[in-house]
Amino acid sequence: MNRILSLMIATLALACSGPDMQDAGEAGSESLATQENAASYFLCGAPMFTCPSGYTMLNQTCSPYCTSMGHPCTPWGYNETHCYRPDPIVGTISATPTNVRINLDVTQTGTTNICFDVSGITEGEVWLSVNNQSEVLFARGDNFCQAAPWITAGNTFAFKLYSGRAHTTLLATATVTGEGYRGGTNPPPQCGPCQSGFSCFCGDRVCRREGTLCP
Repeated sequence: MNRILSLMIATLALACSGPDMQDAGEAGSESLATQENAASYFLCGAPMFTCPSGYTMLNQTCSPYCTSMGHPCTPWGYNETHCYRPDPIVGTISATPTNVRINLDVTQTGTTNICFDVSGITEGEVWLSVNNQSEVLFARGDNFCQAAPWITAGNTFAFKLYSGRAHTTLLATATVTGEGYRGGTNPPPQCGPCQSGFSCFCGDRVCRREGTLCP
């Protein structure tokens, strides 16, 4: 029943979009062109009618529908090809804050929070380069945040998000700089508690919305 329903949906989509893709033996490449914006479709015909560029072959079967359209399964053992277009690979990465202010009279390091997200793939990797030096793996996953509590003054930290684990396709970059200042050794008044979505990331005892810039 599901198979019949799928074929009915595919047939209706093809009928609305242009020449009948199921009759690929007659329509040829002109019919293929009408489907370039479709996410998925079925194609009846011989092996030379494969999925166009940008599409992936999901499976090939012997379809009663294609048989009824004049495309026998012999001699190839199938008469229908299911083509689909994979979702685009997208990734975003952010750092909060991007300018980490460090009171050098109290500490030598500061903290930034790195958040990243990928879609169209199962996971991505964040690699870190300090001052344009060699990259090292920082995090791996699909959608989460991780703190970097070792930001130092006078240095630039590039957090680079790559697709998958191949470390070849760069999706996005977040750059963080460490800024040192002399604020004295007296402990400052406590900041907060801050409401949800706010924190004291600027180091000046003020609750600010996360993701905004420090003054």
